[in-house]
Amino acid sequence: MGWLLITRFTLQEAIRRRLFLTMAILTLLMLVLFGLLIHAAIDRMQANHVANGTDPTLPTIYAGIAITILAMWLVYLVISTMTIFLTISMISGEIEAGTFVLIVPKPLRRAEIIFGKWLGYALILGLYTLLLSLAFMGIIYWFTGYWPTYAFAAIGMLEISMLVLLGLITLCGAFVPTAANGAIAVMLFMGAFISSIVQFAIPAQDYMVQNITAVISLIMPTDAMWHGASYYLFPAAIGVLQNFSVSSVNTPFTATHLAPTPHLGYSL
Repeated sequence: MGWLLITRFTLQEAIRRRLFLTMAILTLLMLVLFGLLIHAAIDRMQANHVANGTDPTLPTIYAGIAITILAMWLVYLVISTMTIFLTISMISGEIEAGTFVLIVPKPLRRAEIIFGKWLGYALILGLYTLLLSLAFMGIIYWFTGYWPTYAFAAIGMLEISMLVLLGLITLCGAFVPTAANGAIAVMLFMGAFISSIVQFAIPAQDYMVQNITAVISLIMPTDAMWHGASYYLFPAAIGVLQNFSVSSVNTPFTATHLAPTPHLGYSL
């Protein structure tokens, strides 16, 4: 059970470095600013509708849907950025600092050390993803009354995206230096995002481009997981809403279908 010991040490190190405190303070400031902005925007929109003699209820729901998509995309970017910068030195940094030289001779296998550190950061980032997502959704619900029907399914997709990125960084960290590990993670993450834009912009008949973007998405399925999350953020009966149709939400940033089974299976 050496991996449990390494996981405990990883969590203790995060507390000693005041990682939790820093994340909590910065997140609280971000949520306060977000709450003030959405409060001002919704109040102004509702006041305009009342002044024009129209009911603001439905436009407020529409605004809630749009803001939820944007807010959760922000959560996706925040957790991905934090995953990269908090964990790029998780393995390679220990090797460069000589810490592994002291640990490996102990009665601990290399696999236990790596899995323990991975699990420690997975717990930290997984809990942060859950709390941040619920905080944003709670603020939006408070001001607009909109709560996604499958909110926890969407959060689950974001958790999978984070774990995929963390797994890639852990794997590369065992073979390449810290700087190279960070560069690989950033380039693949950005490449997945760019490939989804290209896939949307290029006609489906261009099979070569579509196949290339599909391969990139399989190598780094984080963007596919985000699209799966965006699908769950829309109302279950979106088609019955006035001025809303399935095609109107098919964009490079959103999806009208579940995450593809190959991407989901590969991620898991």
